[in-house]
Amino acid sequence: MEKLGRKRSEKSRDAVLQATRELVTESGFTHVTIEKIAARAHVGKPTIYRWWQSKNAILAECVLGGEVLPAVDETSASEIHTSASEWFRAVLGYVDENAALLRGLVAAAYEDPEIAAQLRAHLGDPIEAALIEWAGGAGRETPLAGELSPHALAQLLFGAILYRLAPTLGATDASDVEMFDVLIARLHTQ
Repeated sequence: MEKLGRKRSEKSRDAVLQATRELVTESGFTHVTIEKIAARAHVGKPTIYRWWQSKNAILAECVLGGEVLPAVDETSASEIHTSASEWFRAVLGYVDENAALLRGLVAAAYEDPEIAAQLRAHLGDPIEAALIEWAGGAGRETPLAGELSPHALAQLLFGAILYRLAPTLGATDASDVEMFDVLIARLHTQ
C-alpha cells in the first residue's frame, strides 16, 4: 500500500525487497526487523514506512509480488495424470526453494487477514482452479475423488504444502507427491 509523499525509488524498493529476502533466508522471519532491513538495504526507516505498513507487508510483496505457481498446461485426458503430477512437483519445488520466505508469510498471515487472503489467492486458489480444470471443468456437477469437492481437495493439498513448510515436521519426502498422484488418479476413474 503506497502512502502519499515522496515518489518511490525503484532502486530503493528493490533493495528493500532483496534485503528482506536475504534476512529472512539467513535468520528466519521472527528475527527480521525494519531496522535490519533498512540497514541491509541502505535506506532509512521512513523510506520503508512510506511504502509499507510493516515487515509483514514487505514480506508479502517479496513472495506474492509476481507469479507464484507454475501455469497449468492444457493436456489431453490421457496426459492429465502426468501433467498434473509434474505441475505439483513444480509447485513443491517452488515451496522448497522459497521455504524460509513462505514460512514467514504463513506467520504473517496469522497476524494480518489481508495477507492471509493474498496467500490464499496466490497459492490456494490456483491449486483449486487446477483441480477443477483436471476434473473436466468448472461445470462438473459430481464431487471430485468421491465425496470431496474441488475446494476440499484444494484445502487438503494446501495443507500438505503448509505441513511441508513446518520446519520441525519437515515433510520433504515423496508422501505429498504420492497423495497428489492418488487424488489425480481418482479424478479420472469416476
